[in-house]
Amino acid sequence: METVYLNGQYLSKDDAFISPDDRGFLFGDSIYEVTRWYGGYFFDLPGHADRFRRSLKETRIEWDDADKFEQISLDLIHRNDLGSECAIVYFQVTRGVAPRNHAFPDPPVKPTVYGYARRHSINTLACERGVNMWLTPDPRWNRCDIKSTALLANVMPYQEAHDRGCAEVCFVREGLVTEGAHSNIFFVKNDAIHTHPESNYILSGITRSNILSAARENGISVIEEAVPADMLSYMHEAFFANTTGEIVPVLKIGDQVIGSGTPGPVTKNIQRLFRDKIEAANPIR
Repeated sequence: METVYLNGQYLSKDDAFISPDDRGFLFGDSIYEVTRWYGGYFFDLPGHADRFRRSLKETRIEWDDADKFEQISLDLIHRNDLGSECAIVYFQVTRGVAPRNHAFPDPPVKPTVYGYARRHSINTLACERGVNMWLTPDPRWNRCDIKSTALLANVMPYQEAHDRGCAEVCFVREGLVTEGAHSNIFFVKNDAIHTHPESNYILSGITRSNILSAARENGISVIEEAVPADMLSYMHEAFFANTTGEIVPVLKIGDQVIGSGTPGPVTKNIQRLFRDKIEAANPIR
């Protein structure tokens, strides 16, 4: 039986009900966060917690128990007997239940808070062999830095990529590569890593920040500048990264083969360095 968290209670998922007047359901007026559990510990839970609280602040959603995010995440792991498993915790907060109106409820209502924990394994085959991405214009709004559940503009292009046999989308805005539908994108040229700088056009990925710190700590040059889409043929390697999938090499973007069309040496090195970071976070090494 799966145990979830809903509005201050731990209960069976079958007993968890949310009002049809919830603004998360009606408007996508909500934020979320996903953390990864590695069979005994979270990886960079403080980074996820900070981003979660930032999303609440940016959307002006007030949850009085936001400081309990870490403890609730841990409770969900243990209440679902996932302590020794690889798992994720999903956490979502909506603006709450109110009659449908574009304006915020006045007076404010309590937010709806929902969380669950489930087993989740890395696709090791994709990480080893690499995948293809689909190149498409970025149709999203200008606040991609907020981890909002309003993801239709991510879902539709991702489905197009999926239908074409690709594992992820490569978004392009005004000629520049931004990110993927659910990941940050990195390129390698002359042994230097290139990636879009933090801005309102990308989500500041927790895996992204750990990749960049690992690279810098090990003498790998990092250039936080957007790569023009018409320069893809000059890139030697590419990979994308996110919390649930870690680091995945990219062999082809649209019709353009990247480098030799195989996972490159810098990508493989970054994968090793990131794995070292994960293992170093284990409190009982």
